[in-house]
Amino acid sequence: MQDHAQDAQIIAQVRDGNVDAYGLLIARYQRLLYYSVLGKVREHPEAQDIVQKSFVTAYQNLDTLTDPEAFFPWIKGIALNHCRNEWRRHHSYATMKERLLEARQAEVNLRWLEQEHADTSPRAEALRQCLERLAPEELSLIELRFVQEFSMEQIGAELSKGAEAVRLWLYRVRMRLGECVRRRLTLDPRGDTA
Repeated sequence: MQDHAQDAQIIAQVRDGNVDAYGLLIARYQRLLYYSVLGKVREHPEAQDIVQKSFVTAYQNLDTLTDPEAFFPWIKGIALNHCRNEWRRHHSYATMKERLLEARQAEVNLRWLEQEHADTSPRAEALRQCLERLAPEELSLIELRFVQEFSMEQIGAELSKGAEAVRLWLYRVRMRLGECVRRRLTLDPRGDTA
């Protein structure tokens, strides 16, 4: 058990200009702070960095500590804030990486769709012609679902609609496309309706 009154004495020395006294607080709490941080971050080096940053931040803000006997809970709160910043940074990085991968996948898929393929089967040609007849917002719906592989919820957010409304709309568009392709393949290969 740590002597918190002694913490207050050490902090008073540091505030009076004895910078070396701060090393006593570091020696006293470094291991304890490390173990409290280690459970909140992914790796050992990350925990060490956060502990180091926390001691630096605490030193720089020592004048704001109102209860010197509560040094450890105070620095533990500082460490938790650094952990949160690390989580945000990792989340931001992961989100950016995911978006870049999605953008790259969409780019590849769009390029594939736009290229002339050897598959010139009547069904593929009928589908291409039926897709050309869709309204721009219907084409956007098809692209979001089947090219970019968005979930119904993501599409809803993108198009300001509920997920169930998107599901129903997509169902109707797919039924119309299926009917259009069937008509083009059987009755009227040059038909005008989608």
